[in-house]
Amino acid sequence: MWIFRTDAFKLILALAILGIIVGLMFYAQMQAEKEEREHGEHIKAHPTAEKISIDNYNLLEVDGENKVKWKLTAKSGVFEKDNNVHLTDIVMQYFDGDQIKMQVSAPIGVANENSREVKLDSTSKQPVVAEGEQGKSRMETKRLELTKKNGFKATGGVNIVVAGVAKVTGDMASGVLGKADLDGFKITGHTHAIIE
Repeated sequence: MWIFRTDAFKLILALAILGIIVGLMFYAQMQAEKEEREHGEHIKAHPTAEKISIDNYNLLEVDGENKVKWKLTAKSGVFEKDNNVHLTDIVMQYFDGDQIKMQVSAPIGVANENSREVKLDSTSKQPVVAEGEQGKSRMETKRLELTKKNGFKATGGVNIVVAGVAKVTGDMASGVLGKADLDGFKITGHTHAIIE
């Protein structure tokens, strides 16, 4: 057919192909915008969880021989994006071999899973309490920060009782946990002591 060989037909065919390609590009762009809009609406209707809660949370630290140095258990934990876990009803146990040498309890606190640093806080009904083996020593405080190498810093009013030795109160105390009793601690700020 002679009409298919004319330059006018070839031009119309080329323009039609170009029009189809442009039309497909516009259609693809409209579909992409529609799917993006639908995805945005879905995210607004069903936001991803920024916090994850877990019951019966556990965290522990082990030494080079894979023996447990301390173990933290909590009734519940809420994970945050910054690797912090907000905890309730906390008990920490410090070990010497298989023996529990010291136990710390607190109503609320925060643990960092990467650094293993723990901050324990009291409530109006319950203080943070650290007790040595067989009640040899006891410390009550409002806030207790536990750092590496079993170090601690207690603030907000500290009461320490070393059975048969002394009762000491102060604003702040520091030292090391994990022994059978509170040994080598320093207490500062409005300090009062009763020697037994």
